[in-house]
Amino acid sequence: MSNNPSQRWTPPFKRGGIFIEALTKSKKPKPCNWPPTNNEAKGNNIEVTFLTLPVEIRLQIYNLLLVSRSNDWRGRSWSVGNTDQRKVFLSMERNPMYRTMEPAILQTCKQIYHEANPILYSQNVFAIARPEEIFRLMLQIGLVKFKLIKKLDIWVPWMADLSPWLRLLHILAEEASGLRSIKLKWCAGFMENPRKFERRVLERGLGDQLDFVRALGKIQGLETLVIDGYYAKNWPAYLEERMGVRVQTIDQWLDEMRLRGDLEDHIQYICDVNEQYLQDLREYQQGTEELIP
Repeated sequence: MSNNPSQRWTPPFKRGGIFIEALTKSKKPKPCNWPPTNNEAKGNNIEVTFLTLPVEIRLQIYNLLLVSRSNDWRGRSWSVGNTDQRKVFLSMERNPMYRTMEPAILQTCKQIYHEANPILYSQNVFAIARPEEIFRLMLQIGLVKFKLIKKLDIWVPWMADLSPWLRLLHILAEEASGLRSIKLKWCAGFMENPRKFERRVLERGLGDQLDFVRALGKIQGLETLVIDGYYAKNWPAYLEERMGVRVQTIDQWLDEMRLRGDLEDHIQYICDVNEQYLQDLREYQQGTEELIP
């Protein structure tokens, strides 16, 4: 940021970025009226403003405005557990047409901007399906704010190229020092063979790629790692040893959520889906026993 007071201060957002277009024009922020002047304080005649509120209350307000939520999405794949919090999809085409956050408060003044920014990045769950989405985000917000991100939900399509994903995992290992939680799903293509009575065609994706799992294992500092989809048999044990974190497979994760009551409204459906998934996973893992990273 320039030290020249004549230049306008602009929050580092771009129109059409991943967050709703609430910041449309650069405006010089109004001076924050705290602390009060001597005249205001005299005789306890202090004007009540947002910044005279206790910081704990301001943080609660920032949370309500800047953490993505929508009651209409509860219990679906893009919700966070069985809550009203919604994942923030970095893909433009997957963003909803209505708002789930209100980031305009960041434009108010510098003090509010610096108080609220950590909540925006550290308390949301950012979901990606292409490495380019993270690369674009880093360019938009800068490396300092990128380090505030704590939670990623990563979906690896079965037709994905390996090289961009290796680059992404390298960046996460080197630069995402604030990262504490990853949920990663390797997809595979289980398609019915057009010839009847023959085995299904399986597109394996990147779930059995040694280079991918080795790059993933370089990420350190996680508190939670959940893996889903289709992956080689030895991946969970390898990642636990390499990353120093307990690795939860999706069936273990669902079991824990079931015990907490987070899935009580969807228990039968999830059990049916999980049973089919485990059957497909066992088929996928056949022949991967010899893959040792």
